[in-house]
Amino acid sequence: MRACDNALGLHYYTVWTVYKWCSMKSEHTRARIRVAAAKVIERDGAGHLTLEKVAAEADLSKGGLLYHYPSKDALLRGLLDHLLENRAGLVDDLSSAESVSDSTLLNSLIDADFDLPKDERIMAQGLIAASAENPELIAPAQQHVEAVFAQLGKAKTKATSARTIFLASQGLQFLELLGLLSLNTAERNEIRRHLKALTEELAPC
Repeated sequence: MRACDNALGLHYYTVWTVYKWCSMKSEHTRARIRVAAAKVIERDGAGHLTLEKVAAEADLSKGGLLYHYPSKDALLRGLLDHLLENRAGLVDDLSSAESVSDSTLLNSLIDADFDLPKDERIMAQGLIAASAENPELIAPAQQHVEAVFAQLGKAKTKATSARTIFLASQGLQFLELLGLLSLNTAERNEIRRHLKALTEELAPC
């Protein structure tokens, strides 16, 4: 009986190991595809993003790409899900923590805005362009922003200040993404320091 139990346990362990390996491999491939999409957007512009170009950039067959993202819309949604994943997780973790302050949440969000990697910044530019034709594409981003805005409104006495800092940080990122403003590193760092100083004024005494 024990031998059977051991054999069954080994079987389940093997199946689970294979499943985890396949999941990791799939995520690695999806990451490759997302980076390839960013390269195509940077090189050719968001309006010229095609699955064929992304597949070639990722060194995959079109069928291999379609397995992970069966359409261009699915790929764009995949880019958005990736961009929101860490940020949404950050907000959820902080919001569920006991007595988390607005200053803690804002500091984390400011860091996420200013430390956005280049490839993810390019993905965001592509999504903004694509949303002109398909506004529903960015619905998850809208829900995320609304959730953060609501969270920052819970402390009534400091809600306006907290929300203003959040909008300032987000606004700067959008101006840069749209190509309406280009700051050098020193200027960005100075604004970042100032926003963080403002958040400290919201910290509980």
